[in-house]
Amino acid sequence: MQVYPKFHRTHRCQEESVQTREFTIVRHTRNYQIMRKFYEEIMGMQAMREWDRGSNDRGVLLSPGDGGGNALIEIIQLNDVAVPNAPAPVNIEISIEVADVQSVYKSLLQHKMPIARKLMDDPWGHSSFGIDDPEGLRIWVYQVHPK
Repeated sequence: MQVYPKFHRTHRCQEESVQTREFTIVRHTRNYQIMRKFYEEIMGMQAMREWDRGSNDRGVLLSPGDGGGNALIEIIQLNDVAVPNAPAPVNIEISIEVADVQSVYKSLLQHKMPIARKLMDDPWGHSSFGIDDPEGLRIWVYQVHPK
């Protein structure tokens, strides 16, 4: 196990802050079409950039919003490189804040999308529900309630 030195807050790079331009979650898959359809058609994400240079070299960058912001999900086909029958990803989840969680929930139910955890009010002031993508990554969809 990697051991990291103990840092205090004052040791952080104070001279220059990191200016993040884009934050991307990368999903490797052997089932490119199924995964892409899920994120575009079921989750309503929009393709921002894509490439297709053959079945072993294609991918898409998807935005969870209207194309604004800097958070993306990248789906990359990895035919022979992806691990077949790998377990669902563990210790990582995606959370997506939406303006109207009830309408998203109802829409997914109408499309017969399996719901991993039903819509609930959370004690920290959110309403949320959970679904799993085609390869088992948990996605939390939530709305923050005004205080």
